[in-house]
Amino acid sequence: MRPNPTQDSQEKTYLDTPPETYAQFQQNLAYARKLIHGGRNLEKLGVGAFDVTDLYRAAWTQSVAALDHWVTREIIDRALALVVQPAFARPPKFGNLSIPVERFERIHHHGDSIERVFREHLEQHFSFMTFQSPEKIKEGFSYVSTVNLWVSVAKALADQNLEAATTSDAVRAKLREIAWRRNNIAHTADHDPDRPGQKSTISDQEAEEAVNWIESIVIAIRSALGDPIPAASRPFSDAKKQADADRASDQRLPSQPRRQWDEEGVISAIGRYCSPEVAATLLAIYRHAESHPAFRGYSFGRSENPAVSARFDLGYDEAAVWTIYASPKKSVLSINFEYMRNRGVPLARLSRLAEDLTSLPGWTRMAHQLSSADYAKRPNVDLHALGRLATSEVVLTAVGELLHV
Repeated sequence: MRPNPTQDSQEKTYLDTPPETYAQFQQNLAYARKLIHGGRNLEKLGVGAFDVTDLYRAAWTQSVAALDHWVTREIIDRALALVVQPAFARPPKFGNLSIPVERFERIHHHGDSIERVFREHLEQHFSFMTFQSPEKIKEGFSYVSTVNLWVSVAKALADQNLEAATTSDAVRAKLREIAWRRNNIAHTADHDPDRPGQKSTISDQEAEEAVNWIESIVIAIRSALGDPIPAASRPFSDAKKQADADRASDQRLPSQPRRQWDEEGVISAIGRYCSPEVAATLLAIYRHAESHPAFRGYSFGRSENPAVSARFDLGYDEAAVWTIYASPKKSVLSINFEYMRNRGVPLARLSRLAEDLTSLPGWTRMAHQLSSADYAKRPNVDLHALGRLATSEVVLTAVGELLHV
């Protein structure tokens, strides 16, 4: 009996319940972050017996390897979902996946499991491929999706935060830059061509930015691809029309200058772009962070407009609990439920945080919305709420309860 395309439409989707592949990706990134954290501690101790920055290089390499491994497993998982659901439309390139006669006979004559046989075949087929460059990643996913990948990823990245609009070209360029640095580390010990015999410099913030960016890319790819089997399996001619529209939209997105921000730039922008009431709230939250025992540091954004996140030890891993964005158009405080969820914070703690923030203007139904989205959101405290005198106390009390383990 063929599956009904509308069956089980009310069940949780593939994105609502991240598979083991994604969980393993997060574990690999957690290891990279521990390397960075260890390097910071050793730098504070003034260790000189070895080059501590090699830990940051190791974290960089680990994060690219995590991306490569995740792409491979994700392609295989999605291909298997298509194999066992013959009623649904498949990308044209999916039909190019041939299978040896020996494996066909195992299924047809010997009753072997189609899932097991195809998984073995797909693992062998993709095991010789490397998914680090944007071209290879797009080629790999074209077997299982007709999504115009990097255009859709650029849009998903814009939805993740309020930084400057980005384009598919900018996303690909950033990914190439990270992959190139990984190759330089792996194959030349990070040789600096301008300083013979010396390594290229690297900081903990650069390594952390690479790790965080790779995580954002994977989240955006998952969002762009959607479920392996869409709820409504539309004809691929329709998908092509959408891809053409996406491509035209991408060409209209402006290219924005980007810069690396620091504390002085962020504080200056808050004073320049925000009313005195909003500035007072944001600065109170910002300055309180480093007084908390669980505080692990600030991460300053690289974007057109200033952004800063505060990292805290959550008992399982570090995470950016909140992010301040300051711009002439809109300044907000984002509470990063998604980041915390991805670092293993129990849903009960996230639920408590959401409930503790419901007294903020505009947050009355936020706890329900976050729960419905499995906490895969980073909602904003907007200007209206930030302008209220009590907001900083509400936020700081709620965050304090979250960090009280």
